[in-house]
Parts: sequence; structure tokens; C-alpha cells
Amino acid sequence: MALFTFYPRRRDGSATTFETIELPDDVSALVRARQVLAEHPSSVEVTVWRGESRIGAVARPER
Repeated sequence: MALFTFYPRRRDGSATTFETIELPDDVSALVRARQVLAEHPSSVEVTVWRGESRIGAVARPER
């Protein structure tokens, strides 16, 4: 299991909080990022990190 950090980011790029969780792989982390995004309605994107490596980001669809 690896420790992942999730940063919900607002439109201006700021992240006022973060979440860490152990997950088995990068794919699971990106799935969790979608859940984090749903839990933070003011965020437009969640970036995912494993240590110092950026795994990816999940963005809210533009309206």
C-alpha cells in the first residue's frame, strides 16, 4: 500500500485542505480523487500525489 495525498483546488489554484490515505495503486487513487472532488463543491480539480510524484488530476467538467 502506498500513501497518497489529495489536494482539492479552487479555481484560483489554492488548496485550503488536503487528505491522505493509503491505497493499493495509482488507479485506486484516481478513483478516490473523483470522490474527493464530489465532497468539495467549491473545488474544480483534485491533484493526487504519491510522495513527491504527481500521479495526476481529476477535474470537474466545465459548465
